[in-house]
Parts: sequence; structure tokens; C-alpha cells
Amino acid sequence: MGIIRLFANKYEVYDEYKKLGQDISTTSLLIYIFAVIIIFSAGDILNKSYFLYPSTIKIVSAFAIILISFLYKPTRKLYTRVLDFSVMKKISTYFWIVLAYLLFYYLNHIFFKYRFFMNEELVNFHSLGFRYTFISFPEFLLYLLNSCLLIPVWEELVNRVCAMIFLSRFIPVWSGVIVQSVIFALLHIDKPVLTGLFALIAFFLWYKTRSIIPSIILHSLYDIHGG
Repeated sequence: MGIIRLFANKYEVYDEYKKLGQDISTTSLLIYIFAVIIIFSAGDILNKSYFLYPSTIKIVSAFAIILISFLYKPTRKLYTRVLDFSVMKKISTYFWIVLAYLLFYYLNHIFFKYRFFMNEELVNFHSLGFRYTFISFPEFLLYLLNSCLLIPVWEELVNRVCAMIFLSRFIPVWSGVIVQSVIFALLHIDKPVLTGLFALIAFFLWYKTRSIIPSIILHSLYDIHGG
């Protein structure tokens, strides 16, 4: 009976991810994903301007993605379900966040130390140590706002939640977990394997806590020390 109950709970978890997006049509998801790609691409291109601080346009595009995520009714319904702040009242949530952070912290150290599938320029830059001393204070504040707040929010919502809901309609949930990690890795091609592992750990946090908030916190913590 214990084994039967274990597998029953397992399939209940699978169904949870499919039920999360039951009110959202595939067409609506595609429209949203297409809009996010356009905004992100435009921000990335315009960010190469030498007349602005490096993060300015990225901040604008990140704000735009978050704004459209909650103004667009189909995704607003989805995201309000996964942004469950009540899990932060549980001690176990902090245990999982710390465990996930430490795991990825050491993975990050190993990958940079032994240069596993890493961009050489990125590794050399990483070796400089405390890199914030090389930029101005305004740039530092913009980096914190963009990479440590806005990007963790929209990347976890889009790359983790939205991608999983979309993929679960075509393939089994755990296959979707692998695919979303591959997609996330390809979006960070300078360190693809490390970033793919991060995507798996972030999904694990969402799975264990039933809220995307811990994954956003983990993402922010990594960007603070890893940026």
C-alpha cells in the first residue's frame, strides 16, 4: 500500500503542473512568449549603446516583460498561483533555499576552477575577484536592480513556470524539466552546462515548496555573488 500511495502522490504532482495552466490556451501562451522574445531581443540590441549605462536598457526591457506578464490576463492568472508568499512562513522553505544555494555555490566554484564548458573570457573575468570595484557606484546600483531583482523575477516566471506549463502539454512533465533546463542553458551559452544545472535546481525548489518565490530568491542570491 505504501508503494501505491507513493506513486499516486507522484502522479498528483504531475497533474499539478498541468492544472496550473488549465485556464490558459496554447495560443495565449505562444502570444505571450513571442512578446517576451521581442522585448528581450530589442533590449539586448539597444543595450549596446555607448550613450547609456550598460544596464539601463536591460532594466527597461525587464520592467516591460514583468509589466506585460501581469497585465496580460492569461499569464496574470498563472503567475498569481505560483507566487505563493505563504511558503516563506515555513522553516523548511529556508532549509531548501540554503541547501540549493550551497549546492550551486560549490558547483559554480568547481566549474570555474576546472573550466568545464566555460567561456574563457568569462573565466578570466571571474578570476579578477571582487569585480564591483571596477565599475562606478551608479552602475553598481543599476546592476543590483537589473540582475539581482528584475531578471530573477522574469526569468523564473518565463523560463521556469511558463516554459513548464507550455511543455507539459506536449511531453511528460519530467521530460519538460530537462527541456526547460536545456533552453535556459542555450540562453546562457557562455556557461551552458552550469546554467542548465541551475535550471534543474531552481525547478527542484519550485517542486519542493510549491511556490516560485524560493527559486526567485535563489536566482537573486546567485546573481549577487556570481555577477
